[in-house]
Amino acid sequence: MVIRDLSFSETSPATPQQFSVPTDLPLAPVTDRFIALILDFLILSPIVSFIIASVLRNLKTVLLLNSESDEAVVIWTLFLIAMVIVSCFLQAVFLYFWQATPGQKFMQLKVLTYPQTLPTDKKLSFAQSFVRPFGWWIGVLMLGMPFLEILGHPLRRAFHERASDTIVISHKQGAADFPLAIESRYISSTMWIFYGFMFVMGMALMAKTYRTALNDGLSGGKAVSQVSCQNIPVDQYKDQKRLDLALALYFANEVDEACVLKEAQKAVWTLDGEEKSLGQLAMAVISENEKEASAYQSKVCQESAKSEACAISNYLLSKEKDRGNLLRRAGLGLVSSRILLLKNSIDRKDYTSAVGLIKDLEVETPLRTYLNKNLVRAVWALNEKAVNKGKFRSPASVDEKGILSAFKKRYNIE
Repeated sequence: MVIRDLSFSETSPATPQQFSVPTDLPLAPVTDRFIALILDFLILSPIVSFIIASVLRNLKTVLLLNSESDEAVVIWTLFLIAMVIVSCFLQAVFLYFWQATPGQKFMQLKVLTYPQTLPTDKKLSFAQSFVRPFGWWIGVLMLGMPFLEILGHPLRRAFHERASDTIVISHKQGAADFPLAIESRYISSTMWIFYGFMFVMGMALMAKTYRTALNDGLSGGKAVSQVSCQNIPVDQYKDQKRLDLALALYFANEVDEACVLKEAQKAVWTLDGEEKSLGQLAMAVISENEKEASAYQSKVCQESAKSEACAISNYLLSKEKDRGNLLRRAGLGLVSSRILLLKNSIDRKDYTSAVGLIKDLEVETPLRTYLNKNLVRAVWALNEKAVNKGKFRSPASVDEKGILSAFKKRYNIE
């Protein structure tokens, strides 16, 4: 919907003479404003990119590894916020001192205060200069639809111009680009449809969010499975291997209890010996009832005291700092053992061992997201450690140098 200024005495779009507005204003033509926008993008975008180059560098590194990681989300958010703030500041400086951006200056356009209660040569206030580009970004977030008002508003004023009390004029001779009545009617109808669509989509999103929150509340606020058991390749993982991977994914917080429960029950009822003990362990891990969990836990080592499942059970019950040795002595044949040892290495800041475990686990495709995230974490920690050692003239170890070199070579990072 085209939102009219309160100073207008008429509401139906027609000729400029039907409005109580100054028709002698040399309104900037739409084509000139569009060309000025293109020029501003070409001139200002390299400057903005240079200022936030450090954020871009980290963003490239994370996106090479995993575009869906938590680190990538944070860096994307920081990048977008920095881009908006820097671009708004640059435009505000040009508007405050020259009343035009570089593109507008080239196209002989000028931004004035409207209504014109001040002399036309009076500079915009800094608030006006900043609100105008900030309102422009709001229009971008709304898919650019508010910019259509430049075509239909009687004074070619879009949302960001009305919010900042500004108007764009042209210094060219004979410029007075008022919209036709049909343009105003068409844009008004288009905006009505757009805002109606946005309202419906907003209500649908709110309903979906409410249902999700309600379901999370009913399920105790537990995370929804990110990798379902159905997505574990059937041809690669069967019987104990499938349960082992499901349990490893659970330890990595990549699946919920439902995935592990299905495979654990199958193992408990159909398998024997060490394979059954892994099923007992899985049932103990996911059980919410302490007595039930304790009962399953006691059965794990009864099935096979020398099994790796028993070693995992002892590891989970142990509070010792060197409890990782319990897993190492068992042989680390299970994926779930190596995942637990990887988490233990990260917690102890033994990043060299962590990277070695990550390389060993890379063949397990369903774990790729989790491994990539921890690889980034380990390499960044090692790099920071190497930098700090360099400051004190203490060189990094050969293993640490090798890890950093391999990482940079693998992802083509200078």
